[in-house]
Amino acid sequence: MTVSYPTGIPETKSVEAPSRSAFGLREHLITVFRQKRMLLTIIGVATIVAGPGSFLMTNIYSAEVRLLIQNARTPFSMSTPLTGQVFTPSDITQKDDVATEVQIFTSPILLDKLVDYFGNERVLASMRGRWDWVADLPKSVLKQLAGLPPIAQALAAIGYAPKPENLHYQAVQQIRSHLNVEGVRQTHVFVASLDSPDPNFSADALNALVGIYLDHQLSIRKGKGAREFFDEQTKQMRGELQQAELRLQSFKDKWNIVSIEDQKRHLLQQVTHTEAALRESQVQVAETEVRITKLKERLAGQQEAIPLTNVSERNPMLDQLKNRLMQMELEYAQYVPDSPAAAELVREIAAVRGRLQAESAKVTGAATSGVNQTYQELKRTLVMEEGRRESLRPRLSELTKQFKSYRDSLNVLDQREMELQGLMREVKVKQEAFDVYLKKEEESRINEVLDRKGISNVNAIEHATAPQTPIRPRKFLNILIGLLIGVVGGFGFAYASEYLRRTFVTREEVEDTLGKPVLAALPLVRPGTSDTGSCDLELRHTAQQIIRSYHERGLRTVLVASALHGEGRSYVAGALAGVLADQKFRVLLIRFEAAGQEKSGVSEVAVDMTQAAAPGHSMPDVPEPTDHPHLHCLLVRHRNGTALEFAESVGEIAKTMRDRFDLVLIDGPALTSFPEMRVAIAGIDGTVLVIEAERTVSVAASRTIRTIEAAGGHLLGLVLNKRRYIIPDWIYGRWLAAGGREGV
Repeated sequence: MTVSYPTGIPETKSVEAPSRSAFGLREHLITVFRQKRMLLTIIGVATIVAGPGSFLMTNIYSAEVRLLIQNARTPFSMSTPLTGQVFTPSDITQKDDVATEVQIFTSPILLDKLVDYFGNERVLASMRGRWDWVADLPKSVLKQLAGLPPIAQALAAIGYAPKPENLHYQAVQQIRSHLNVEGVRQTHVFVASLDSPDPNFSADALNALVGIYLDHQLSIRKGKGAREFFDEQTKQMRGELQQAELRLQSFKDKWNIVSIEDQKRHLLQQVTHTEAALRESQVQVAETEVRITKLKERLAGQQEAIPLTNVSERNPMLDQLKNRLMQMELEYAQYVPDSPAAAELVREIAAVRGRLQAESAKVTGAATSGVNQTYQELKRTLVMEEGRRESLRPRLSELTKQFKSYRDSLNVLDQREMELQGLMREVKVKQEAFDVYLKKEEESRINEVLDRKGISNVNAIEHATAPQTPIRPRKFLNILIGLLIGVVGGFGFAYASEYLRRTFVTREEVEDTLGKPVLAALPLVRPGTSDTGSCDLELRHTAQQIIRSYHERGLRTVLVASALHGEGRSYVAGALAGVLADQKFRVLLIRFEAAGQEKSGVSEVAVDMTQAAAPGHSMPDVPEPTDHPHLHCLLVRHRNGTALEFAESVGEIAKTMRDRFDLVLIDGPALTSFPEMRVAIAGIDGTVLVIEAERTVSVAASRTIRTIEAAGGHLLGLVLNKRRYIIPDWIYGRWLAAGGREGV
């Protein structure tokens, strides 16, 4: 048959797996709509549980009282004996005041008194919630079981004795667990609140607790015997102060001390002046010694007598010799150099010069001598400096004695000053201690008066009243929280399921994971929807791929296989055969039937494989069905023989029928359950693997592809069957308008 090949169809090739696309808006929508049932279920369950659960919970009422901390009972200012540092009430911080009162308010002794005031039964009954019996049910059952005679005897035999219930302790714990006390920031106020299912009990118990607290505060702040103690200590400190003052005055009288600071200042001035004079005398003596030494050195270089006059006369022989020498030099200029006369004249000149030098030392004259005045002046000055040095030495010695005396007096005065300061410090300490005890005595007296009048540091500025509305449960808020938890949990479950999913949903996932081309993505056909047209279009694209391989590679036999049963392999094979028959191709569709299975189809001719495989047996002619003129069907049954023989027979039938038809489509079995089909794959021109969306896992699909390639088969591509379009059309309209669902 000659059929024109339609152009424009891309060639089907095995391509490498592209990189996985980003998880964009479409993927998020697919995830949400795939898990919408579970998402809505989780949101609904969380909302339903939060809504009725809030209405079934016990209403809790909270009564509140506010108390103010005042300074009416704050101690007077006092100072420490040693440092003189003054402590005032402001030194005790506001935070410490509030924390102290909160600890007193929540002390166990006050709660015990409160429970005794109301009684154990009323406290436990008022603090009991609606569903507390459920929590107490196991304990009640165990108690009843322990009361049974056999069990009681057994427990007694092992030495176990049930402890009696302490109702008072339980009541105190209930009050403690529902009592909340905290300070208000930047104020002297602290707030106490009590939560209870009974609003009247909350207010009554809180007001009673405030009264118990105020009485208890007065009792703990009342000092027993404080006034008598401070009276005794004041008298004792007064006597010690008087003794210290007497010792101080006696010390001043003994050493005649009026003002030790003035005496010390005067003595320091004397020491300073004496030290300055002493240093000045030492400098003068040193300067005198230096001058004496210099005078002696100069005196040693002078003579006692020196010449007064010196008269000298000129030697007349020198003038004659100089004249003679000048004449001879003039005569030498008239002679020829190196001549005998010139040489003789040179010798005479040398002789005259020698005599001239000898006569120049001979000078005649007369001299007179007398007393050296410089020598006499230096000697007189030396005598004066030595006398001055001798006069400075006694003054230097006296100044040294005075300086030492002043220093000794200053050291003694320092020691007396230390003793005086010790005595003064003792008096100061005794005075401060006396002042402290005197103030504490007055304070204790005032506290006794305040105790008698019942004045406390804490006053209730707002008494507790029975609340009208409960603080818990907050029904609307609980419903919102339940809804929020449901939304978060539902979306979390949806994305976790999507992350753990190993099946295929879209064409891109198949190509990215398996690295093979997808020939068609067949939707899950729903009558009366646009999915029917989309399915026909995908089948036509797949048929064009097969027709192209038919013309280019001579493809005549095609195996439609799957990894598992029920993936829609037979539907794909029949639909694909119908589309090829519509293209005027004579198509034979070979179907399988296992032993004991009845399978019917239009215009099918049943062939027993045991007979068809017999030697000399010829295949029967296949009639053409009337509704599909170019489509023929052949049903092969596996009755006897092994599965391997059956697979070999299928291959032989395909080879035989390829000469009688344009295309032979084999609706093969699932390869995971019929592995013997691998022996026939090598003899088949091409294989199409069907994968069911959201069912076939990637591991099974990859294993099936490796099986086909290992058997020598040629994989034309994959068909994603039963593809669901999860995103609704009203959301996906923009993509539909741009080109439909193709490629989605």
